[in-house]
Amino acid sequence: MNILLNITTADWINIVIATITFITTIIALLTINEMRKQRVHSYHPDINMANFSFYVYKGDFDDEIDSIYLYSYKNKKEENEKIDGFNELKIGINNIGFGVAKNVRWTWTFDLNQAQKVICKNKGVKWESGDDFLTIDSKKANIKWAFDVNEDNIGGNFNFILPYSNENRETEIVIPDYFISLYWLYMVNQIGKKGPKKSLEDFFPPLELNVNYTDIHSNEMEKKFLIEIHFDMIAAVREKTKELAKFRFEISEK
Repeated sequence: MNILLNITTADWINIVIATITFITTIIALLTINEMRKQRVHSYHPDINMANFSFYVYKGDFDDEIDSIYLYSYKNKKEENEKIDGFNELKIGINNIGFGVAKNVRWTWTFDLNQAQKVICKNKGVKWESGDDFLTIDSKKANIKWAFDVNEDNIGGNFNFILPYSNENRETEIVIPDYFISLYWLYMVNQIGKKGPKKSLEDFFPPLELNVNYTDIHSNEMEKKFLIEIHFDMIAAVREKTKELAKFRFEISEK
């Protein structure tokens, strides 16, 4: 108490000034630290993907080889346009952040067991799988397919993807062919099908994309996307048309 009584007005003023200075310094340091975090964050890359629709056709020579093979295109084909040769459907993968995404690596994951469960409810589908192959045969759908699912799921890599604001070049990756084909087979088996309403277990599984990359400071980042496939139009198997379906991808972050 005596100490407090001995403090002069000038001493109190100095104490108040010192306290205010200390608090101001702390606030300034916190502000600078927050600005530093925001500046670092502003240079983070951010990998993203967009929904899109596409068309599915059967090949020109399918009648000769006695099996339908699917060709997928983002744009609708003219009536007499050729449908043959090598085909793959690509999806854009972009960096909507402000920093470079480095060492971009991706892999695919798909629940084959669930796909088999819902597709093979049709007893006319013969499904055989091994360590590195999948073969499917269906007389009703007029298909004889073979897929190397493990090879398709390996994915790939890019050294870097620049921010979209700096470079408008689209970077694309290939959608596994089996995903589109299996969904088409699932859907044609549903056409005209009578029976009880579907349960949650009856729906076709999504395709999962796993993307890993680093920022310019070599900080590891990861994103997972779920790609669901839906139909806008689908033709019956025996229809005399090369345009079999119009599908769309709906993409969400997991």
